[in-house]
Amino acid sequence: MSDYEKILIGESIPLEEVDDEESNLDEMIPAAELNADLTTIINYFGTEEFKGLYLNLYNEIRSFELEKQRELCEKLIIKISENYNFEFFPQLTFDNKNDTVEFFKFIEFLEYDYIDFLSEIVSGLDLELLKKDINEFLILNWNQLSLRINSYQKNEIISKFLRTNIKSELYEFIRSRLEKDKMLVILNSLEREM
Repeated sequence: MSDYEKILIGESIPLEEVDDEESNLDEMIPAAELNADLTTIINYFGTEEFKGLYLNLYNEIRSFELEKQRELCEKLIIKISENYNFEFFPQLTFDNKNDTVEFFKFIEFLEYDYIDFLSEIVSGLDLELLKKDINEFLILNWNQLSLRINSYQKNEIISKFLRTNIKSELYEFIRSRLEKDKMLVILNSLEREM
């Protein structure tokens, strides 16, 4: 049984000590679904399945109350630390929905929405070498890439991640994304150059 099912069942069954009249199933089931969705998003962060799950729940996530969005953001910060070895300093605060919207854009960037960024930083460089050997491409062009990365200003949280991350971790982030979507990045870069 999945974590989603366990939470859904566990939180939607009234306690035996509570009379049926006292338990409010109409409120328990939506709350159980919400908690199950949050747990599923957090558990799948950093996996191939995350994008589909996140996009499927996108509108629901955006409609959460600020407190639930804040809870999700704080738990995702822990997962970022585990998956990307990155800590925000100072700690991010989520005082309003704009803060959470910016953070969710950052999550999207980390997990699947990085093609434009990569295309922008590799544009004008030796794409033939990129096609052949990603590691050699990165080693030969790292100084130029670093300058472009440091000047990237689309989202404050993304910029903070790119500028303050440990060099080896940032290198691995870029290498793994290029390896995964190399042809999309190259095609997008060629379009930019035309």
